[in-house]
Amino acid sequence: MERKRLAVLASLVGLVAMVCVSQAGAQGSTAVLKFHSANQTFTGVGFNINSNAAPPIGSQYVVTLTLVNAAPQFGKPAGAKVGRVLLDCTILSLNMPNGDGICSGIAHVPNGYLTFDGNGPFSTSKHQHYAITGGVGPYANDRGQIRSGGGTAIVTLTR
Repeated sequence: MERKRLAVLASLVGLVAMVCVSQAGAQGSTAVLKFHSANQTFTGVGFNINSNAAPPIGSQYVVTLTLVNAAPQFGKPAGAKVGRVLLDCTILSLNMPNGDGICSGIAHVPNGYLTFDGNGPFSTSKHQHYAITGGVGPYANDRGQIRSGGGTAIVTLTR
């Protein structure tokens, strides 16, 4: 994969991190939340991440990053570090221009964690989408969507 695609992945992962929080109280309530990312690292599994050669089918990108509040949440101000995200993206095909794959992630926050899945950097659209699939603690029954792109993301989380 090209470095350009890695740069896109980096920005997407930061936006994907926004999935991490819901402090909505009532059943069926909706929350829209925002986060920034910091300290991103990328690891190629089964290929050289610094090469411009296409990675083989079945290889993976593993991305880690720190979650930073974009607004006050969890009783902490905007700019406070509040958690981390781990994202595992598997290459499933090499169809051009972007190939295809699936990304699964987990976002750890102070009171639990959320899980999410989507096509992330494999999308050719201007926005990437991830489905919130659940979590632990107050997030065990949460569902929703992350829509990211253009430096912003909208996370809609429903309990």
